[in-house]
Amino acid sequence: MKIKLLAHMHLVVLIAFSVQACVRHYEAPVPGEDVFDFIVTESQRVNINESRGLQYEVTDPVPELHFAGDIFTIDRFEIRGDNTLNFSRKGFGVNMDRKISVYSPEEQAFIKIEEFKMLSLVYDYTYIENSIATGLFKEAGIWPVHSFFTEVWLNDQTQGLYLFIEDPFEYFMEKENASFVVRRGYDHVKKSYSISPAPLHSYEYYSGRFRNIYLNLPLYSGRQMYDTLSVYIDMEQYFTKLSIDLLLKNGDYTDEVIFYSKVKNGNEIFGVFPWDLDDIFADQPHEIGIDWGAGTVFGTRVYNTMEDVIADVGSVLLFSIEDDLDYKIAGDSLLYQEYLKTLRTVIEKVDLTAIDRIFDNTFEQIGSFYSDDAIIQQSQFDVDETDYNIFVTNLAEKRQLIKERRNWILQELDMQQNR
Repeated sequence: MKIKLLAHMHLVVLIAFSVQACVRHYEAPVPGEDVFDFIVTESQRVNINESRGLQYEVTDPVPELHFAGDIFTIDRFEIRGDNTLNFSRKGFGVNMDRKISVYSPEEQAFIKIEEFKMLSLVYDYTYIENSIATGLFKEAGIWPVHSFFTEVWLNDQTQGLYLFIEDPFEYFMEKENASFVVRRGYDHVKKSYSISPAPLHSYEYYSGRFRNIYLNLPLYSGRQMYDTLSVYIDMEQYFTKLSIDLLLKNGDYTDEVIFYSKVKNGNEIFGVFPWDLDDIFADQPHEIGIDWGAGTVFGTRVYNTMEDVIADVGSVLLFSIEDDLDYKIAGDSLLYQEYLKTLRTVIEKVDLTAIDRIFDNTFEQIGSFYSDDAIIQQSQFDVDETDYNIFVTNLAEKRQLIKERRNWILQELDMQQNR
């Protein structure tokens, strides 16, 4: 009788523990369950897989979505991306007729999303890079949108592993009450933008404020420059983004940043959000060896080697100086020292425990998909084909790289701060 009672108590403890675990943790998606199955005509499917270099909207008919046992009408289904348009596995921009519910581990609840992106990850080696990058940006406090990995189908046939990302324009306008959201392009053009139906100010007002960031760069220096920039942009957030870009060796981020209007300390300024993290762990920044990428506010700038960069701005702790704002930060002693303060705060926050947690979470999120051969076989259409052994090896190598790079940054900070 005592044995049975003990066994019963042990079972109760196990059940209680399991329930508690379910409450605290969100299990990684199971391959083949809750996939996003987009239903298109056969001619549409062929065009999606076989077209190259074309960004377009799929219409007549608009696809429908089968997800989590329900059928959803789609308002807009767009084939999107830049270089990913040249691959069979396309990226999608989806605007639903009604919101769908997806689980948020951070909120431990289901949240409703109407507009989202499906990133095909064709450049993401072993599919870990976006997870690592978003994990680090989230740890640093500037990745508020919801994202997770999932399987995508077209007409009940797998397209492989995708990253679901809540549309940032929609997020900032709906959930953060932003009046204006803009994605920066090369030479600080507005690559894309949205303005809310009831903005605090006009489009011309916000466009002018974005332009003024760059118009003021040649006019001021030191404290006056920092104070002027702070009128337009959340410099702490911008410095934070540059800090994680440095840690990640982000090779291409001039046109991969989104600014959104927000109120801080009673003033409306631009907040900062990173985007399109498909070129991290780069050997060198994007501006090396090209003659068109660098901004032109300070005249023509061309860098054929890293030695050219060092000759221009010194051995600064920024991975890229391609954009003119980053170039100004690198060259202005006060701006640079203010940036180094934020860099130290960020790097100390992203400690070894946080790095391990991010990499462990990456394994938990993605590892289960590697058990499904049909999903991983789709990597034959990516830049690099992958398998489970390659995935595990790459994850271990990048974990060590990030830890070593963090230590190097801290050593450099000790030498460069207030020198």
